[in-house]
Order: sequence, then structure tokens, then C-alpha cells
Amino acid sequence: MRRAGAWAGRGLAVLGLVAVVWSVWQANLWALLAAAGGFLAATGLALAPLVRVWLAERPATRPSDFAHTIDLLRRAHGALVGWVVGLEEGDVEVTVRDDVSRDTRRRGAAIVQLASVDGRAHVAREPEGTYVAVGDFPFGAGVLLAQPDAPPHNTAAAAEELRRLVASLRLAQLHEPAEQVGQLVAKQLAAIASGAKTLDGIAKAGVELAQQFSQRGAAIVLHGAGPAAGTARVVAVSTAGDGRLAGLVLPSDAPVMRALQSAVPVVTRGAEDIFGSALPDRRRQDRAGTAYPVFDGHFVVGALVLTGPQLPPGTPVAEQIQRLVAELGSRLAAARAVHEAEQRAVSDPLTGLNNLREFERRLALHGGPNAPLATLIYADLDHFKALNDSLGHAAGDSALRHVAAILQAAIRDKDLVARIGGEEFAVWMPHTPLESGLEVAERIRRSVEGTVWRWDGQPYALALSCGVAGYPDSVRDITNLRSAADAALYRAKQGGRNRVEKAVAAG
Repeated sequence: MRRAGAWAGRGLAVLGLVAVVWSVWQANLWALLAAAGGFLAATGLALAPLVRVWLAERPATRPSDFAHTIDLLRRAHGALVGWVVGLEEGDVEVTVRDDVSRDTRRRGAAIVQLASVDGRAHVAREPEGTYVAVGDFPFGAGVLLAQPDAPPHNTAAAAEELRRLVASLRLAQLHEPAEQVGQLVAKQLAAIASGAKTLDGIAKAGVELAQQFSQRGAAIVLHGAGPAAGTARVVAVSTAGDGRLAGLVLPSDAPVMRALQSAVPVVTRGAEDIFGSALPDRRRQDRAGTAYPVFDGHFVVGALVLTGPQLPPGTPVAEQIQRLVAELGSRLAAARAVHEAEQRAVSDPLTGLNNLREFERRLALHGGPNAPLATLIYADLDHFKALNDSLGHAAGDSALRHVAAILQAAIRDKDLVARIGGEEFAVWMPHTPLESGLEVAERIRRSVEGTVWRWDGQPYALALSCGVAGYPDSVRDITNLRSAADAALYRAKQGGRNRVEKAVAAG
């Protein structure tokens, strides 16, 4: 039917054209004018709907108009300076007085930038005047009122008009074509990241922008790497999210894991927690959420998670989130590659602990003639060669990872655990007295002895020997601390293994 209609339309067009040509050939001047008028009328009728559609897709006000608008607003309130930030064409500053100092203008621009990020109204009364600023990311507007102590009703009136201006900026953004929305999301992400290239910086910028778009808590989950391969960890949580999720390794049956494995969004409702059962006491209203897989090319590198009910598809917010997910993929992948390269430089690839190089660097930072007290534990897995010879190197690697996990769990955040040899470990405890170090070493020894390690389903006994030295209790020169701990470890081995020995104090 469509093909028949198309041919019929073309036939009528040809007949009409022949009729027009014959009529023009036979007609006088007035007939020619009539034909031309009819042509123009028909063209106008045909173009009118197209023009209306084109105008509907254009914003009523372009961002370039707002420089004039902020200047009018500044004049209306007798302000010294006016600012608008977040425009695609660049930030705007308007003033008519040359005596306003550069520091004053910079201070005002900084307050407006702050308002654009946190979305709150700011009023700062200072000697040079009263700054008033409001924002709705990425846009912000502000003025510097001439009075240092401007009355509240004056600041409230200025804030109200600035808020209308920012709302106009937001309205103009909503009319941008889809490809420009994508560019805007990229600029917003870059602005929040403030040039950060680290994995933490990019991930934190992503969750904060997702929260601003959706007005919900957000988190970013990434696949594990190295010894943590096959797992997933929460690397960033927005301010409105559950802070306890930060750093959490998710259980294998968590809905987020399904999104990572299937490469399609996963939605939870009711009591099913989008992050699984790792935090069973989470509030019921925080459990529902949506996990959007984040891609680098064809590979899933992680997920952006929004809490709350699913976003209605086709809405501006849903479009912004999809654009953000697309923008995050390559950025997170690149940042993680840099992060992993940095980690390889300081980490042991088998256990994930710090390596000998990082251990020596940390000790060097603590040196000097007035170094504070510190304790060093050297630990060595007993009979490791026999275990390797009887069960194989794969079993030996598993035993080392088992012991590494026990050591890591036994220390504080400010302490350091390193693998410094085949089966030898070091625990560096700055600002810690020797007696506390001895207690930690004994606790580690008991944990290794009392925790079951299995290989091929069979339990095997493991044991650890420790030597502990402290500064200034064991040595007068902190550079001798390592040799003192090593000598104490040797005595523990000679004394029967599976024991803790304290370094003999230097005379």
C-alpha cells in the first residue's frame, strides 16, 4: 500500500507540473503572477509545520543571552559585580567599576562555583560587600552587593532572582540535542573530578554526579583484580548513600554481581538488597536499587548503582544517567589501569601485601636522629619447604595467601604488612611500643596455629615463628632495627619454632 501511494503521489506531481508549464505558456503577465503567488502560498503552508518543529527543538533562551541578563540583574540591585558559571561558552563576569580588586572578583567567582556544586544559597558578608550566590549543578549565579552588611530582605530578593536565572539555565540545558547532552555530562564529570586522574577521584566524581542527577544515593562497584579476581568491591559511595558500603567486597549472589555477569541492568524491589547480604542490618528502604553495567568497549568493568525505585525510562534523568554510565566506562578503565600499575610497583602479586621495596621506603621515612618509637615484627612460616615438596607449589602459594590474610587482619590502618621473602613477612608498627608489638606477634602466632588451612579438601596444620624488635627499647640506632628483629626470628627458629622471641637489647 505504501509503494502504491508513493507512485500515485509522484504521478500527481508530474501531472501538476505539466499543467503549470502549459498554463504559464498560454497565460499573460497576470496569470504568471497568480501562479507565482500560489507557489509561494503552498510553500509557506508546507514550511510552517517544519519551522514550528525546528523552533520547538531550540531552547527559548540561549546561554549566550545570560551575560546581558546577569548585568541587568546586577544593575537592578546596585551590585558591584555579577557572575554566571557553567555556560558552554565559558563563565561570565560583569562589572562597570574598575576599582573592584582582582582578589574580590576571584573570591566572588569561587563562591558562585561552590554554590553550583552544592546547590545551596550562599550569603557572605565581608568588608568589600555582601556576596550572594545560588546554584544548581553545573550552573551558578551570584552578585556582590555594595553594602558590607546588606539587610536580609535585600539578600533574599537577590537570591530569588538569581535562582530564577539558574532555573532558566537549567531549562535551556533540557532543550539541548542528545549529542550535546552527552558532551555536557562529560564536562560535568570532569568539573566535579577537578582534574583527578586517580581511580578514587574518578569514581567519587561519578557517584556525586549520579546523585545530583537522580537525587538518590549512588555507588560504583568494580571487578576485582589480581588475588581478588572473581570478586567485586564498592570503590565509591555518594554522600546520600550508606557509607558502610565503601570498600565492601560483595557476596557472589548479590544482584549487582548478576548485572556484572549478564551485562544488563538489574533492578531489585522490596526486601532484596541490591548489594546482597553483606550488611544484613541495612534499612529496608535503602535496599531497592538499580545496577547499570559500565562498559569499556565490549567488556564490563563495573556497575553504577542507584538506590530507590527504578527510574522511569525516557525521562531526562534516565537519559543523563545513561550518558553518565557511557562516559564512566573508559575513564574508570583507564584510571584502574594506572592504579593497578602503581599497586604492582608496591605490592606482592601473590599475596597482595606490600612488597620489600615499599617496606624499605616506609622504614626510611621513619628514620632520622629524632625518630619516634616503633616496633618491627619478622615472621616466617615454619616447615614451608617440606609443605612445598609434599603438596606442590600451588599448595605453598595457597598457604602463603592464607597467612597473609591473617597478618593483614591483625594490624591497624597505620601499620604495614609486607612479604619480604619467599615465606618471610614483616609487620611494621610505627609509634608503637615494644610490648604492644609482642602482643600482636603472639596473637598472630595463635591465629595461624588455630585457623584451619585446607588443601584439596583436607585440613593441614600451619605454624609461624616471630622475632620482635623495638626502637629505642631493643636498639639505640633505628637503622639496626631490622637486624635485631632478624636475630630474634633466628632464635625463635632455633628454639623449636611456633614461638615469639623478643630482641635482646643492645648494650
